[in-house]
Amino acid sequence: GAAVALLAAACPTAGHAQGAAPGQAQSPLRLGLGGYFQAYGVFVSQPDGPGEYGADRRSFDIKREAEVFFTGRVKLDNGLTVGVQVELEAESCSDQIDESYLFFEGGWGRVVIGAENSPAYLMSLGPPTVDGSFDGIDANLFVVNALGTGARSRAPDSWIVILSGDSEKLSYFSPRFAGFQVGVAYTPDNSEEATAGQVRAKGGSFAGMPSTRQSTDTRGSWSDILSVAANYSERFGPVRVGASASYERGSFSKCPAGVACDMYDDRQTWAAYARAGYGGFDIGAGYWEDDNGLKGSNKSTGWGGALTYTTGPWVAGVSYFDGRRQLPGAEDDRMQRVLVGSRYTLGPGIDLRASVHWYGFDSDKATARGDSWALVTGTVVSF
Repeated sequence: GAAVALLAAACPTAGHAQGAAPGQAQSPLRLGLGGYFQAYGVFVSQPDGPGEYGADRRSFDIKREAEVFFTGRVKLDNGLTVGVQVELEAESCSDQIDESYLFFEGGWGRVVIGAENSPAYLMSLGPPTVDGSFDGIDANLFVVNALGTGARSRAPDSWIVILSGDSEKLSYFSPRFAGFQVGVAYTPDNSEEATAGQVRAKGGSFAGMPSTRQSTDTRGSWSDILSVAANYSERFGPVRVGASASYERGSFSKCPAGVACDMYDDRQTWAAYARAGYGGFDIGAGYWEDDNGLKGSNKSTGWGGALTYTTGPWVAGVSYFDGRRQLPGAEDDRMQRVLVGSRYTLGPGIDLRASVHWYGFDSDKATARGDSWALVTGTVVSF
């Protein structure tokens, strides 16, 4: 499609009347379109007796998620690459724009400024998956009602925990050398500008400097978040190997005036993963911990692994995940998930997917116990 001009070329200066000024590109940066659309039919069987987490819930639903990317880059005559990416949620929600950032790239590495995930997320080599919509490191669809807070399970269902999310940050990623790469990022405040979260009390980019205190409806937020990560990826003949490790730490902001926050503390999380492949086989495993920024025994952990096999347009595989949350004075909440599935590539960027899921929940709460099954089939189109 037609590209959209983002930056006009600078006017010629003295001594360069017939061309671009030193360091400039011969043409302006222009934006193109990209994105994805996920659509699934989901059948779920879950405990549905009075007071159970599946009570009064439908068995069949249509799930979908989509984004449109506006992205572009230009390489200047001095070798510097400048680019932008803005991701638009293809649905109406409180945060219409997802990631939105600017980057500079050269032989020295890459600097990213704006609302983008941290190196701890972007550099983690999660286990292989047949359907990342449900069990990947960036899963965004959940099908059972036991997951959540309050009367439901507080066990995690995620391969990684990221403290800063898409909040505005400054990140640096090194070049890859001998298979190794490192990244580091600093996030002043873990709420995106001009969206939900602390912004209700602090204001967005046009409202002056943000407050150092929590707002009354976002207690449990952290600031001055440091994220560091490293990974290794290499091939030795037919063998592929990879590993990653990450760490994030955030400081607890001041409490709102007159509000008790004695249970909160600084928060830290770390994760480690390893992968290997040979021919069509890929195998991987990982483990993470998160202290949830709470004093006492309130830690969450997650671990598991996966195996996939690829032949031609077909990929088949199985994954296992075990998530636990400590609860002071009560039995730990635990969730186990097994996913068996396959996908078939119809063409570039077009997949058909199908999988069967089992979820097992253990808790001292009757409303957060029991097994669930899900049958999922759908398609993912990337463009």
